[in-house]
Amino acid sequence: MRLVVYCTAAERRVLRCSGGRLRPEAAFPADADGLTAFQDYLRVRSGAVATLVIDVPGEEFHEEQIPLLRGRDRETVVERRLAQRFPQARLAVALSLGRAEAARRKERLLLASYADAHPFAPWLDALCASRVRLAGVYSSALLVPAFALPEVRHAPLCMVASVHAQGLRVCFLEQGRLRFARFENARAATADEYAARAHAEISRLADYLATLRALPAQALPLIVIAHAAQRNAFERALASDARFALRFEPLDAMARRLGVRAAPPELGAEQLALVRAVTRPPREQFARGSDRVAILRWRLQRALAVAGALGFAACAAYAGVQGLEALELRDAATALRLEALQARQRYERMAAAFPATPASAENIRLTVQELRRIAARTASPEPALARVATALEQCPQVALDALKWNVGPPVVPDSSASSGLAQTVEITARVIAAKRSDVRAVDAEIQRFAALLEAGSGWQVVRSQPPFDTTVQGTLKGGGEAAPGGEAPRFVLVIARPLR
Repeated sequence: MRLVVYCTAAERRVLRCSGGRLRPEAAFPADADGLTAFQDYLRVRSGAVATLVIDVPGEEFHEEQIPLLRGRDRETVVERRLAQRFPQARLAVALSLGRAEAARRKERLLLASYADAHPFAPWLDALCASRVRLAGVYSSALLVPAFALPEVRHAPLCMVASVHAQGLRVCFLEQGRLRFARFENARAATADEYAARAHAEISRLADYLATLRALPAQALPLIVIAHAAQRNAFERALASDARFALRFEPLDAMARRLGVRAAPPELGAEQLALVRAVTRPPREQFARGSDRVAILRWRLQRALAVAGALGFAACAAYAGVQGLEALELRDAATALRLEALQARQRYERMAAAFPATPASAENIRLTVQELRRIAARTASPEPALARVATALEQCPQVALDALKWNVGPPVVPDSSASSGLAQTVEITARVIAAKRSDVRAVDAEIQRFAALLEAGSGWQVVRSQPPFDTTVQGTLKGGGEAAPGGEAPRFVLVIARPLR
């Protein structure tokens, strides 16, 4: 349950706010009897959340500058300034006005309080002593930026006058922030008299701001929020004053724009502040931390409860996913057991079709061994090609022209060849030398290539056909098969390795 306690100089009205609707609950006079009745009323409202909105004359505003700080340091400085400016004030607030233009490392603060807040202290004590949680204490001046129009919040300077049931609230805004405000009890018999008194009050505030040099040279935008029936009276009273640019906003249209669905008919523009105090309250308020312990504890409990609920929901979802995976695994295991049973049954049927001979297992074993021996004797060209590729990588001057691989009888009989067969690789290549007449260098390169083919691999050069001839005296002279196109003559090497 969300309750709004609207405090004026004459009475304390309690309204229930739900879904943008304000419903009157009770009204108490501002005396000792009303306080007693208010305490009795709170006893049966356990667990409710209450917000106080105060509209009384005598608000104090004072602007100061503090160093530009953040976090706890700023809070300490702000509390010290409030204690210095309002030493006995229970209701005080510091509103930020942004950075100071003259000193960039300074922050402007607007310190606000009530000149006499003692009449509200017993009512605050009654709320703190009951089980009703105090959400905050606001003045309708703090709530004006919350329900003001967008053009008002972005205007450099602006004045907003709202007609309440018990008086007139006039606020001076700078960049959408509250700079100064006044509330005066102004009730008259006719709309013209009310508009005249409002004009006098607005002019008094304008004169005060002019002494502070806070008014612009051009006409100051003035937004008047009142019932549509009072429009003509305000336009007649304020249109003649050249200091203001009047703009009238009907209260009904403003209420619909802010989502106020229903309100008591005797309420004026304060209904906008009452609804905003519940639905979208500002962070700055008059109540101190000691008066809001119950609501802070309750919000912490709610946050813990929500976090616990979310954690439980996450655990439940995880458990559900794991349960589904366990069901899927169980179904898969059942399917595998069924397949294994069917395979065993097929094997038993196939085994029953063969005659039961004692030597059948031994025959199978001998057959497997013979197949393995056959596979071991089967030659593959990959090792031979790998050996040739390794030798070519180490002899970059040797260019391969052709390569033939076959399996047959060994060229040179070898007693270690148990199978009587050998792999033979015939390599046709040429040596790319800088000087073709240097036959000794060519011969040395061929010998080096042949040595690399034989090195530690079981291969043996069984035939060599160099690209030159050897004379009887043992000298070398050019010869061999000449390559077409005048290229280097080719040489042939035949290597072999017996099959074990």
